[in-house]
Amino acid sequence: MSGHSKWSNIQHRKSNQDFIKSRKFSKIIKEITISVKESGLNNFRFKNAVMNAKSINIPKNTIEKAIKKALQIKTNDYKNLNLEGKLHGISMIIECMTNNSTRTISNIRTFFNKNGGRLCHNGELTHLFHRIGIFYIKKKDIHYSMDDFELMTIDFGSKDFVKDHNMVYVYTDFKYFGYMKNNLEKLEILHEYKVKRTPKQMKNILEEKKKKVLNFIENIEKNEDIENIYSNLV
Repeated sequence: MSGHSKWSNIQHRKSNQDFIKSRKFSKIIKEITISVKESGLNNFRFKNAVMNAKSINIPKNTIEKAIKKALQIKTNDYKNLNLEGKLHGISMIIECMTNNSTRTISNIRTFFNKNGGRLCHNGELTHLFHRIGIFYIKKKDIHYSMDDFELMTIDFGSKDFVKDHNMVYVYTDFKYFGYMKNNLEKLEILHEYKVKRTPKQMKNILEEKKKKVLNFIENIEKNEDIENIYSNLV
């Protein structure tokens, strides 16, 4: 029995890892598709998406097929959709990318309802979260001294500048995100970026309810339309 249990655990872990890998693949391929349809092949968003694809070893022919398909398709564009919900007193912002908003909203509303939560009105919970931009830059791609570059990013709106062995991480409030991005592009400094939400105040709940919320988040993340989920759960 113990051998069977060990094999089952290994298979379960492998299944989870395969799912996570598959989800990363699909998210990056979707990002390539959208960037090509919006702005063609000569833009930083597309280049960043391709760099991300290569970093997790997405096959070259898969990337090329996604590009070819995006160049041919002119309708049914994917769009960003942000939804808000509450479960056991925990507030969530759910960022989606979908080509069918009605389907996505219906699916997520049903999931909240089945778990004793509710989908909130648009704008009801956004004030509970900060939006920040994070830029990931390889040191080798910076053509200036580190001190000069740090001073530049301050002028562009950075609120924090963090260095490690190979990378620089620049943090901005969301209102400066576009300004930072535009200036890095003008300087021809390759970068990756993310916009994240951080709760202004964390909330603690009973352990039993916490497990239910975490299980809810884990399950709803399996919906391929969902990009990110942010909550104020401790």
